[in-house]
Amino acid sequence: MKRLIILLLVGLLMGCEAIFVDDISTKVINLTAPANNATVQETTVNFLWESVEGAERYQLQVARPGFANAQQVVLDTTITKSTFSTKLATGAYEWRVRGLNSEYATNYATRKFTLTSTDLSNAETTLISPLENAVVNTAAQKMQWTAVSGASEYRLQIGQPDMNGTIVFDKVLKVLNYTHSFNEGKFSWQVRPQSASQNGKYAQRKLEVDTKKPSNPQNTLPANNAVQTQTTIDFTWTRTDVPGTQELDSVFVYGDVNLTQLKFKDIGINKSYKKENLTKGTYYWYVQAYDKAGNKSDKSSTFLVTLN
Repeated sequence: MKRLIILLLVGLLMGCEAIFVDDISTKVINLTAPANNATVQETTVNFLWESVEGAERYQLQVARPGFANAQQVVLDTTITKSTFSTKLATGAYEWRVRGLNSEYATNYATRKFTLTSTDLSNAETTLISPLENAVVNTAAQKMQWTAVSGASEYRLQIGQPDMNGTIVFDKVLKVLNYTHSFNEGKFSWQVRPQSASQNGKYAQRKLEVDTKKPSNPQNTLPANNAVQTQTTIDFTWTRTDVPGTQELDSVFVYGDVNLTQLKFKDIGINKSYKKENLTKGTYYWYVQAYDKAGNKSDKSSTFLVTLN
């Protein structure tokens, strides 16, 4: 009996402790430094904010160039102090802080800043486009990147299939973009800021180019104008695969000859597709192939199958 009373008292005390945790969810974090849209000319950034009463710790995050379009979250840490220092490469950043305790969290307070330095040895540009691991269906691609303080030029390199393979392009540019006509295949491209006396660090992305559309499918079964009593239709077709990105076949089935009443559509597997439990009626079907780059074949001929 005593043991039961002790357990109840412990549980009661723990519950009371949770009740008395400060609700900080409506409190505001006041960021002190760096100021919003500040330009910081140091490689070490000192983050500072005002303490929040009731907060036991703080979550600090830093993204490049920002959280909405983050290419990289370069820092995500939880600390008990209201200050933190770290080294960062030059470029545009967004930082945010929120207060935490055992039960509650404040909203994030967010600011932006740009880090510059006359020392280019650790400087790195931010690549804008094409996006990382982009798969494209046009040969001409415009590569863009951001300016770096202290850089007078930028070196652009393209490697196939990556930078350890064949360097197919290597040029020093005075501008922040360049349009290159790619061959088919996989590539890596990288840019570094430079001056007359220093080289920065390369920023790199991958890219795949596939400009060839899939070959046209040819319907095989059911044969055109086929009539069957089974309520399952096994659709099959042939198509020659084209080297490049992944290809998929879509089956479209309509209830009318004008192809306005779509009954169903789906992705085939290994040039086939099975549809079960169909009702009696007419089914007009064709197949069209697509690839990962967005190329598509012509539609196959439309075949008719009737279920009696």
